[in-house]
Amino acid sequence: MSDDKIIFNGVSMTRDWPQRIKEAQEIVSVRIEENIYPRVKFGEEKRDWGAERVACRDCGVVKGQFHVPNCDVEQCPKCGGQLISCDCGDAEAV
Repeated sequence: MSDDKIIFNGVSMTRDWPQRIKEAQEIVSVRIEENIYPRVKFGEEKRDWGAERVACRDCGVVKGQFHVPNCDVEQCPKCGGQLISCDCGDAEAV
């Protein structure tokens, strides 16, 4: 393992990433258009991403944690699609 990597949540990641995971836990909702929606935690998505067995493949959070913003796996709380690419509009952390 390279010196610039650590193990956090059972995943090898850069030393700065655990802080981003911790900060993501404070973002509990998003504004989409004029409405505020609660964020979907890893393991609560409609699709089974394996949260019972592994950390998120994109951002490294574990079941019950909020994804790091812009994670490929985070579900849109409005439409159920992929938050970073759905047609609901830009999601703003609130």
